Amino acid sequence: MRLLLLWLVGLAGLLAACGGAPAAPTPTPDPATLGERTFVQYCVPCHGAAGEGFINALDAPALNADGESHALTDAAILAAIIDGGAASGGNMAPLGDALSAEQEAAVLEFVHSLWSDEQRLAHEDAGGHTPGQ
Repeated sequence: MRLLLLWLVGLAGLLAACGGAPAAPTPTPDPATLGERTFVQYCVPCHGAAGEGFINALDAPALNADGESHALTDAAILAAIIDGGAASGGNMAPLGDALSAEQEAAVLEFVHSLWSDEQRLAHEDAGGHTPGQ
């Protein structure tokens, strides 16, 4: 009887450990946070923490207000992120396989945040901004 009781207690412990509520999925951060985290992880090593560019031998261009990225369309910026810089003679590695579509869109919006208000307005006025991209 004692052996049966110990067995039942052990079984109950195992079932309690296995049958607990499933772990809640990690929530996806808001797009601004996701964009900043993605930029820090994938872009900062070459473009710099503030998007200042030209921080190492790869000569990655500035993405902030000191650069000319605001003159590009969102499609061109996304193409560089996804396909890399080889098509334009650069050294940037393609990130299309490393990033989700959500990360790509979020990092694009983060790059927009590095520009001055005037540059963002010029980008939009020139038709460079594609909402939702």
